[in-house]
Amino acid sequence: MKIINRSTIAFLFLIALAATALAQNPNLAIRIGPPPTPKTCFPVEIRNVRTTPINCSVALVTIFDQSNCKRVCEMKMALSKTLAPCQSFKFTICCPKPLPPTWITRVQVNHNFGTNEEWFFRP
Repeated sequence: MKIINRSTIAFLFLIALAATALAQNPNLAIRIGPPPTPKTCFPVEIRNVRTTPINCSVALVTIFDQSNCKRVCEMKMALSKTLAPCQSFKFTICCPKPLPPTWITRVQVNHNFGTNEEWFFRP
């Protein structure tokens, strides 16, 4: 009886640890770069890290003022881009307002498997 109980407990731990590892696998890798000039355009690169194609629909960019945590700008860009495995796509997204001296940028990309996001800040 002890062998059956111990084997069952070990099997349940193995399943729990494997499920957690699968949940941490990202669908989409996002990289945000700083604005190359004093303009407020951010270069963004997205890459499919799945083994199946992924359909990216919308990119949402939100910029916050780091000193008071208020939202300065919010932009939405339709992508409608299907990425094959390991394929990447680069685009720039601009804010019509001037950036504060210190800012935090959040990029969120919606796709057919859910949502991925990345943060970038200027200290």
